[in-house]
Amino acid sequence: MIARAPRGVKPPQTDSRTAEDGLDGREPRRAMLQCNNSINLHAGPRHHSITDLPNAMNDRVSLWDRARSVRHAASLALSERIGRVRRPAPEQPAGDLLHLTPAAADRARALAHRYGVRFELRQDAAGTLSAYEYLDLIDQAVTAWQLEVIPIGVLHDIGCASFAYVGALAALWRPERIVGIEREGYRRLRGGINRAEKAMTNVARVPGAHFVVADYAKFEERADLITAFFPFVTPAPVLGWRMPLSVLQPRLLFARIRTNLSASGSLWMVNHGESEASTAAGYAAEAGLRLARRHVCVPALRARDHAPVVSQWDLWSTGTSAATGAAPRR
Repeated sequence: MIARAPRGVKPPQTDSRTAEDGLDGREPRRAMLQCNNSINLHAGPRHHSITDLPNAMNDRVSLWDRARSVRHAASLALSERIGRVRRPAPEQPAGDLLHLTPAAADRARALAHRYGVRFELRQDAAGTLSAYEYLDLIDQAVTAWQLEVIPIGVLHDIGCASFAYVGALAALWRPERIVGIEREGYRRLRGGINRAEKAMTNVARVPGAHFVVADYAKFEERADLITAFFPFVTPAPVLGWRMPLSVLQPRLLFARIRTNLSASGSLWMVNHGESEASTAAGYAAEAGLRLARRHVCVPALRARDHAPVVSQWDLWSTGTSAATGAAPRR
């Protein structure tokens, strides 16, 4: 199901883009797998305090960057004006894992066996890699924390792009309802299709899955679990994804996450490296979320310049590190 937010809705704040157009702007590298490194709850670097959080819009943004932002804003406005969903985008399944390195393919097969999935039989090569990579990130964290993932009711994924990894989230948490929210839902991709049309193909494979074009900061719905893969908390990734700087509003994003979470709900977030994770943690804490756990993947299924940091957050009022979506393994 594809839904569209009312016109006039302003920007999203996350960068959980997939390689839907053949380019993964989050650090395209050949796929690979190496060992991971688990980090204790308090072992990582101190996250920024509320007082030393940067002003996201003015954090070393040059005049050239602002000019690029204006151009991106015009492009976004045009895509919103002419954006429409005509039909689900056709997709040629990868069929196998030959596009992965041997180590990455071995890891993908292990995940496929553990979770009962075969993304390569239904998705193209880029979508298959994204789905296994995101499944791998959460699986590494769950294993390190010795948790058992349990079924939930409603799951929100923020900044889902064309939601190529919806099957991975469904395999992990088995939600009754799963909603991918993407601000730039009508970006044109290769082959003359747009992001929403590709998302229509992806969500059609998963019962209870939906795709919504909206700014999550204005998206009002209760959720038992919220996932945010690589949310925008600094200017560089925003411009790298050809988005206007006006979408960089992390305080509004985390405030909305706090509002939408159910009493026992939790946020699972993935960031690029320790520095970005520290900045994101400051915004999360300011919004009233409590860090329950964190884990560093070195690297993930795909090689990256910065090791992804996975963290789980719950509400201060909950007072438990095992919120909805996971429980200690017995």
